[in-house]
Amino acid sequence: MLKNKILLLVFLLCALFAACEKTPPYEVEKQKELDAITIKKYVDSNNLSMIVDPSGLNYQIITPGKGTVYPTPTDSVMVYFQGRLLRASSAFQTVAETDSLGVNLNYAMEGWKIGLSKITAGGQIRMIIPSALAYKNFTGNGIPPFAILDYTITLKNIKYKTENTK
Repeated sequence: MLKNKILLLVFLLCALFAACEKTPPYEVEKQKELDAITIKKYVDSNNLSMIVDPSGLNYQIITPGKGTVYPTPTDSVMVYFQGRLLRASSAFQTVAETDSLGVNLNYAMEGWKIGLSKITAGGQIRMIIPSALAYKNFTGNGIPPFAILDYTITLKNIKYKTENTK
């Protein structure tokens, strides 16, 4: 009987320590290098034609859009999109055109700010976003830490920020 209690106590202690495991610290430069290698392998093995932004964002402009005005980080945009983890066969989030989503770019992930600034209203872009430009080592909604994200976004329209004048 005592032997069973000791085994149970050891098992509970092991479970407690495993539950307290913390996500390793996020080292930006090291993770950028690791993500760049992973993305390059994926792009090459899938024969994708992507441009690499100096930030590390890989993108392909599918449709540039209409017009000459591009969104800035202070603008709000209406978009529909499909987001998945790199190499995942199913999307973790899809927003259909009929359910377009309003996004204030000021609060969007860095990858969206960079990528959406490359198309105009009506444009579509595919972006492979390294973790440093996405959620870093944060986790939630089925997205693991250090996740590389693969988004295809259509920019429906832009609501430009108006300056307050006195």
